[in-house]
Amino acid sequence: MKNFQKSWFIAGGWVVDIALGRVTREHDDLDICIYREDAKEALRYFKDWEIKVAVPGESRLVDYTHFSDLSLPRYCLHLFREKDFIEILLTERVENEVVFRKNKNITMHINEFSLKDRQGRPFVNPVWQLLFKSLNPREKDDEDFNNYVTIMDDQQKLWLASGIRIMKPDSVWLEKLTV
Repeated sequence: MKNFQKSWFIAGGWVVDIALGRVTREHDDLDICIYREDAKEALRYFKDWEIKVAVPGESRLVDYTHFSDLSLPRYCLHLFREKDFIEILLTERVENEVVFRKNKNITMHINEFSLKDRQGRPFVNPVWQLLFKSLNPREKDDEDFNNYVTIMDDQQKLWLASGIRIMKPDSVWLEKLTV
């Protein structure tokens, strides 16, 4: 993504490890997040890759053929080139607010959404990613949460707890987010 001219962010499970400054578990892939408005630029940037579009709720991929293939509710591109694989997540924003795909009432200011590590790599705020993970947590999601909750500040705990109360009020994670 070095020469990609639009905003992009590392996403997925890696954001917890980046924020912690150490690798805590194995990762299956690398997820990249971009704003939906920059999708055409990403398609140009990855023009030499095989591009598939994930169909939500159907657990299948379709070939990308036209820009309309990315219409909502579709939000995920799978890019393949030889042994390389990248998942690109298209994220909505309205002006300076990033909108949570699963509930448009949950937002985060772009300055809080986008963080950078010491090397300058952009990544999604881990609490944003953990809100997604909280909806149907797997063992690795619980591990990510338990690793990151130890360094969350009060603002992050409040934001994540608020989102979980809306999306999954019976989550066991809520008891660890009490400020």
